[in-house]
Amino acid sequence: MESWARCVFLLLLQLLPGKQSSCLHSGRQNAGKIVGGQDALEGQWPWQVSLGIAEEGHICGGALIHERWVLTAAHCFRRSLNPSLYYVKVGGLTASLSEPQSTIVAVRNISVYPTYLWEDGTSGDIALVQLGILLRPSQFTPICLPEAHTPLTPGTVCWVTGWGSTQEREFASVLQELAVPLLDSEECEKMYHIRETSQSGKRFIQADMLCAGFVEGRKDACQGDSGGPLVCAINGSWIQVGITSWGIGCARPYRPGVYTWVPAYVDWIRRTLAENAFGACGGHSRASGASQISPLVFLAFALQWAL
Repeated sequence: MESWARCVFLLLLQLLPGKQSSCLHSGRQNAGKIVGGQDALEGQWPWQVSLGIAEEGHICGGALIHERWVLTAAHCFRRSLNPSLYYVKVGGLTASLSEPQSTIVAVRNISVYPTYLWEDGTSGDIALVQLGILLRPSQFTPICLPEAHTPLTPGTVCWVTGWGSTQEREFASVLQELAVPLLDSEECEKMYHIRETSQSGKRFIQADMLCAGFVEGRKDACQGDSGGPLVCAINGSWIQVGITSWGIGCARPYRPGVYTWVPAYVDWIRRTLAENAFGACGGHSRASGASQISPLVFLAFALQWAL
């Protein structure tokens, strides 16, 4: 009876629009000084995770949006979509696997946006990682997802975090944070064409992308920050509006960071979580083909037995 009730609860959590665990209240408004950033404080960004490969260690960042799901970038899995190759480190301020107060979790499933082309600078650079266990509430605080039409005003100061390179070289030993202003997409497009005469007919900033950073450079996300969250304080809560996706170099003039625009993919995120909810409760996963059951049908069936 308890297992049925838990499944019903998980499905309701994933199927109801906007329903998420308690998100962290925003008390951080000042800009900081990733390249050009500063060390983060313990517990400041509790949704931040490190995605790694056993033989290599940290390769990308990610953000917990649910007790079993991490939001990250699709290009982080360019080498392989085999879940067994990857792990997720939850908690702590470093990417070290031996850090106290952290949890190493196996990856159960990887869902990459279906139309992603596996090329730098292309649309659809978003992926969901399903963890092998359900995290306890004491282990993390999820980041809130935006609504599909969340307004984002250029000039709004948001924060990017990660363990990526600090000078286009080695990775950071401590989680870095950097405050960056959102940029107008058309202005960002113009910047990317400066000194790029051979690319005059190319469109750099696609409809599902968001720019954040500085015209003069000097501060930016960098290699190893990929997949990590760009978060903004909206109505008193932290909301993830972007996923670190690509750029030309790091912190270069007229080359601000480019992020996957999360509001464009909120429906896909919720649908993916709902379609995988039954498998997480001990039934068939998406790979079962004809045996897959619609989450809504399963919910109606499960309520008869759980109530």
